[in-house]
Order: sequence, then C-alpha cells, then structure tokens
Amino acid sequence: MRPINHNRKLFLLTSLIFTLAFVLSCEKKQTNKGNLLTSLFYSPPPTNSLDPITDPIREGGEIQANIVVEKIKSGEYQINPGGPQEGKLGIQGSYTNLPSADFIYRDGAPNIGKVIPNQIKIQIKKIIVTSEDGLELETNFNSTLVDIISFGMNAPGIASISNIPSGKYKSIKFVLDANHGNVWINEESFGFHLTNSTQIEMEGNFEVITGITTNIKLNFDLSLLQYNYSVNSFTLPSQIVTITKTSFELPFTPGILILKLTKSIENIDSKKVGIQEIDAILEKYSLLSILPFVADDTNVDKETAKLIGLDRTYFLLFEAKVDLLQVNFALTNKPGIEWVITNTKTETSAVPDDPEANTGCFFCTKYQIAYLTAINAYNGWNISTGSPAVKIAVIDSGIDDTHPDLVGKIIQNRSFEPATCYHWGIFPYECVTHSAMSRPLFNGKFGWNHGTHVAGTIGASTNNGIGIAGITWSNPIIAINVFYPGIMNDPISSDRLIAYGILDAINAGAKVINMSLGAEGYEYCQWGCLVRIHTSALTRDAVRYGEAKRVVMVASSGNKGRRISPFPGTSQERGSFPASFNEVISVGNLDASNSYSFRYPDSNYGKVDIVAPGSFILSTSTNNQYIFMTGTSMAAPMVSGLAALILSVDPNYHPKDVLKAMCNQATPLTQTGNPMIDREYFGCGRINIGATLAALVPAPLRPNIVSYCGAFDQVACPAGRWFLPWEFQFVATGGTPPFQWTYEDGGLPTNSWLDPNTGRLVGGATWWFGPGWTFMLRVTDSAGQSDIRSFYFASGL
Repeated sequence: MRPINHNRKLFLLTSLIFTLAFVLSCEKKQTNKGNLLTSLFYSPPPTNSLDPITDPIREGGEIQANIVVEKIKSGEYQINPGGPQEGKLGIQGSYTNLPSADFIYRDGAPNIGKVIPNQIKIQIKKIIVTSEDGLELETNFNSTLVDIISFGMNAPGIASISNIPSGKYKSIKFVLDANHGNVWINEESFGFHLTNSTQIEMEGNFEVITGITTNIKLNFDLSLLQYNYSVNSFTLPSQIVTITKTSFELPFTPGILILKLTKSIENIDSKKVGIQEIDAILEKYSLLSILPFVADDTNVDKETAKLIGLDRTYFLLFEAKVDLLQVNFALTNKPGIEWVITNTKTETSAVPDDPEANTGCFFCTKYQIAYLTAINAYNGWNISTGSPAVKIAVIDSGIDDTHPDLVGKIIQNRSFEPATCYHWGIFPYECVTHSAMSRPLFNGKFGWNHGTHVAGTIGASTNNGIGIAGITWSNPIIAINVFYPGIMNDPISSDRLIAYGILDAINAGAKVINMSLGAEGYEYCQWGCLVRIHTSALTRDAVRYGEAKRVVMVASSGNKGRRISPFPGTSQERGSFPASFNEVISVGNLDASNSYSFRYPDSNYGKVDIVAPGSFILSTSTNNQYIFMTGTSMAAPMVSGLAALILSVDPNYHPKDVLKAMCNQATPLTQTGNPMIDREYFGCGRINIGATLAALVPAPLRPNIVSYCGAFDQVACPAGRWFLPWEFQFVATGGTPPFQWTYEDGGLPTNSWLDPNTGRLVGGATWWFGPGWTFMLRVTDSAGQSDIRSFYFASGL
C-alpha cells in the first residue's frame, strides 16, 4: 500500500477551495452573460463607504479640538479677538445601501445588462446654510461636479468653505444646476434624475466657531436607486441625504509646539531644556520628546543657520489629545524663550475655473495672448529667455514631470510629508518623512494638480509645437512637495513642512522660490488677552535664512478678499504667510474681465508688493492636460518667472534689488482714484517684463560691494578687540562714483558709526566679545544703481 501524502491532499483541497471561490466571484461579477468584456473588467463598487478611518493623531486632534472649543465658549480662550468672527466649514460625503442589480433593474435593463453603476454625478451649484433663527446664508462655494459613488477614503470631500459667520445653524442646502446628472457604467453614460427637485436639504444642528473648522459628514442613502427602462435613465428621491456626524478641527497640527530658545539645549536627549521653570511646565503636560529643527539630514549652511537661530529651534512633542494652546500660553514670555508657537496649517491659493480639461490645447496660444501682452512678455523675450544657471524652486503639491510641456524641465527633489511615529512604541506623534520624488498624489485630483499648473506658468517648454509658453524658457524648475492629504484629501501643509521645503530648495541651488500657498495669521488670547500668541515664526526664520543666502522668494497674497498686514499682523487685520513677511515678494491677482487692470475681487490687498494676471490662467495639469485656474497662486509664478529672467541677465542682484528693478518699470494701475487704496490693491503696479529687462540690458555698470569677510559663508569681520577702538573700510568696484553708503535692517556694532561718503566704519570699544552684529549694507552710485550685502562683525578678546 502506498503511504498517504498528507501534504498533497492539503494542496489539492486548497486548490479546490481557491478555484471554487474564483468561480463564485466571477459569477457575482458577470451580471450579463451576453457581455463578456463587462464581466471580465468591471468591478462593482462596495455597498457603502462608511468604513471607519483609524488615525490616532487625527482622533487625538478631535479630542483636543473639543477641549479648545469649550474653552472658547467659556471665554477663557479667544481666537482673533476684535477681528472677523468667522470659521470654516468642511463638508464630507459617504453613501450607504447601494442596492443589488436585481433591485435596481427590477423594471428592465439596458443593453449592457444588469450592471451596478460605478459613478453617479451631480453638479452642486450653490451651498446655503440656515442659521438657528432661520436666516439663510449663501456661502462662497464654487460650483462643483460631485461623484456620489467615489465617496469614501479616496474621495471624501464635497466642499471646504471659509468665511462662515460664527454661530449655530440648523440645516444645509445643496442647490443643483438641474435636477439631473449622469450615471456611468465603465465608459457608458446614462441619464440621472432626482425626483421633482433641484435642491437637497439636510436638517441637523451644527456650530461654527471663530478660527475653527467644523467638519460635517453627510450620508447619501442609495437604497431607492432605480433604472427607468422607458427613458434609459436612473432616478433617486431628492430627500436622500442626512447629517451623520459633526466634529471640530483646529488650525494647527496636534501634538507639536515649535520652540525657539535664546540658547541651545546642551543635552537634548534628557527631555529638558535646562531652564527649571520651563522644564516644570513641560513635565506638567507630559512632554514626550524634544527634537531639533536642524537635524542631521537638514541640509543647511551651519554658520548662516546659527546667525538666524535655527540651531536654537526645537519641536516639542506631546500626545495628540493634549491642549497645546494651554501649554503655549504657559510657556509664552518665559525667560529663555524667544518664541513658542503652534504648527499652523497651510493651503494652496487657487480654484479651478474649468473642471473639464483640454488635452490637446489647440487654442492655448489664443488664451495666453491676453495676459502675455498685458505683462509685455513678448518684448521681454527678445532680450532674455532665461538661463540654465538660475534654478527656480516650486514649493507646492508636487509637479507632474511627465507632462509633454514639462518633460526635461523639472528637477525632482525629495518631498516633506507628515507620518505617524510612536514614542516608546506607545504614544503616537507626527513626524516628518520623505518621498524620493515630489510628484502629485491622487493623480492630480482634489487640487493636487496645483503645483503642475504653477510650474507650467513659470517654465512650460516653448517652441515645441504644443501647449503653452512659460515665462522663462531655459530655467530649470525644482519640484518640492510639502503637502499631504487633509481630511477632505485636499492638499494641506504646515509651518514646519514649508520651512523644511525652503531650506531644501536653497540647498538644491534655487535662486528663486515660488510659494503659491498661504496660512492665515492667527492670534490666540487667554483671559482677555493677558497672554497673546502669534503664528508662523518658524517659516519667517526660514525666509530670513533664504534672504541671507540671496534667494528671491515670491508668494501669493491669498484669495480671501481681505486686507492683510505685514508680520505679525493684528487680530483685526491678520497676515497671510509667507506673503506677509517683509523678505517675501507678495503678489496680488488681476482680473481678466478688466484687461488685467483691476484687482480680482477675491485677491487679498494691503501687504501686496506687485501684481500680475491670475484669473483664468491656462496652464499644464496632470494626465497631460491643460486647465484654467484662478487665484493669486497663478499670479505669483509670473513674478517668479520675471525674477529668474532678471537674475539670468545679472545674477548679482540682491532680492531687494530684484523687487526694486520690477517696481521701477511696473505699469501703474488705478481703480479707486485713491492713491493709498490703489497702492494696497496693486503694490507698485503690474509687472512689465519687456521694460524691466530693457532697463537691465545692456547691463548697467552697477557698483559691487567687495566682501572678504562678514558675508555668509565667510569669517566674521573684525570689530577690533573688545576693549579697543577700531576701523573698517568697505570697498565697492564698478558703478559711477561718488558712492553713498547706508545700512539697513539690523544694527551696527556698539559704539560705531558709518561715514556715508567714504564707506568707513569707525568704532570705539564695544566692551563685548560674544555673538556679534549683523546688518545690511547698501552702496549707491551717482547714477542711482546700487548693491546690497549682509555683513557680520564680531569683537575678539
């Protein structure tokens, strides 16, 4: 007798089970024996999209948000007191009870058979909220095509709406473009109707809190979805949506505070900063860990970073549910702390104008002519089309470098993204991770095509027979993604991710950095504003580092239609960061409907340095497409492109002089007749590429400050021995003498003065031999041409 081979029997049994499962699976999918292709390649959607999303940091953040909201209601905390009392509304979608094919097609089936739809699309035209006292408010929602079947983890978002007045509300209403839409089964389209209505109203109480996002989860009940054979269309009742959940989301990431000390921590592994009062507070709130901002893999110039104080900047890590504002208030104004802030969230600054993209882009040139003419680009290109030596970094949502108009133009850099790490393997906290490339997520959906659009405006390939023309033709573009999916899967970033992006862009050789993004400036107060906190200080230090490295930084001013103030802003007139930093060129958006001569209504004003066309701008998108987008995000890359052209002609320009060169030739604009208001709307005017480059070429013989010391990457200039008088002679070459010498930003060494006619710095004893003095020195010749450089002086023993 042969022995029994148990392994063989087990293998045969397992194979039989898998085969049977496969057959049953195919039987379930094959709803129509007459259509083999549908059964082979079609996969029906799940019956619901309510699967829970487990995210310990997000869950902890909701706990923290509830604590903060209760303290706001009690009056202990205030957000932006004295300013607009407005919050945000995030609307998410889900669906349940998608019926079986037999139920849907109980009255008949189309030619393709009884196949469950995989798309149900409706066009939401308006969103109206109703307050508790019955007042209807139409929100600033942009018309959107929504696919109900896509709701779930991959596409939860319906809308993210700002400027909602604080208060209690009792319902939300969707006003549809019509009572019909489309149902799709693979590539075949069918009609779709909501019975007898063009509105969907959902009743349910929710509250909007100043500075906070109220997230509302809606559920679409599809149990009555039915196919009407006589009209070849699907129907649903109009009252199919209910509010299933409301939650609050803070404007900063949970579990992280950013701290800058006056002195570096000696032993960072001890979880102590070395100052007893501060350490007692950190212990009280169960500090998990301290991490340095400048870590081993942070590529910076150590000396410059030290001068800015980046080496004294740290991340304080707590459990996600800890009330960070309470910790922040406790630490604020303590001796030894320069500043301490939350990690504020950031968004992109654009909206799509045309969701149906144009793949061929046969009429791209026609759409571009208007704004390229307005900024005098054609005459500018007769002078310069850029230089490969001047790189432009796009800190954004990633760039699709496979687009035919961007192939060969993009340098992929690593990305900066949050991830969940665990302290001691138990307590979750948000850490930073990297991807090797900075390409868009979600194939460009949910706003992830933003960076690709910006890149095309800056430098799409020209004279290649397709698509559009970029502002620069020869300058390489560095892609740096600093965004991650928010609760709506839309791109969200934060203070520290943008700061890391700036440092990495500089390390990669960027001479221009475009930041078409913005974070609302917040002021947090406790107990009647006895303690105040302002935000975005970390990004400001990164920007200061960039200016010290002579990098031009350009940012969109934002699309809230409000006045913005320079850093740090006020509760009444908040900043928009990074645009509100003085070191950054803030760009406003011009309206296409007024020949790019008026401010676009949503464009922020106030701290605006210059303006450019930003409405209905056609540029590259993901999937080899071209789309229109509007926003200050679209205006900023035009200014970045011009900055790169200026540096391509003369790479010695300081960032301040790049803006000065633009403003000297900008086209003045007037809209209100009031010069002060027009200045806030337009800055110095609309960019004029041709006139700006013409003023540079032939290049004026500009003076150039010679620096053998004191500049970044050099040893400090000597301010004598600490107890002795001293002198130092500044020297300039080129230009047309005589020269005038002035200093800006910072302070001269103690007991010293600068002779404006000779450039001689004369000093007495400084009586100090610690950290020295940093200031900006400018030389101006008789023709009005100038140069500016940063210098660092220190006294010795």
